[in-house]
Order: sequence, then structure tokens, then C-alpha cells
Amino acid sequence: MAEPEVQESFEKKIRKLRKDFQKNVQPVLRRHNYYLSKGERRRIKRKKAIKRLQRRERRMMLRSAS
Repeated sequence: MAEPEVQESFEKKIRKLRKDFQKNVQPVLRRHNYYLSKGERRRIKRKKAIKRLQRRERRMMLRSAS
């Protein structure tokens, strides 16, 4: 968890806490929002991986075409 320093401004502390929440707490809350079976989790994970790879390939094609 983000430890506030003595010299930091209040706005900076709030920004750090918000960033920490988004990184550590929000994904856990989202994951436990409703039940997913093991198979569903695996299918979703595979779909995301395929999308990520396709997006990466598209970017590489655009960079090589430029």
C-alpha cells in the first residue's frame, strides 16, 4: 500500500491512494463481483489473449507499412 511521505501535499497523497486502489483493489472487486466457473474463466482468458495478440499484430503491420 502507498505510504504517504511527510513532505507530500494532500493532492499528491490522494493521487497515490487512488492509483493504488485502481491497481490492487479494483481488479479483486471486479473478479468477485459474480461467480464464474473455471471453464468460463479459461474461455474469457483465452479470448482476451487472442484479442491482445491480434491487436499487437495489427500494430506491427501498421508500423512496418509506414
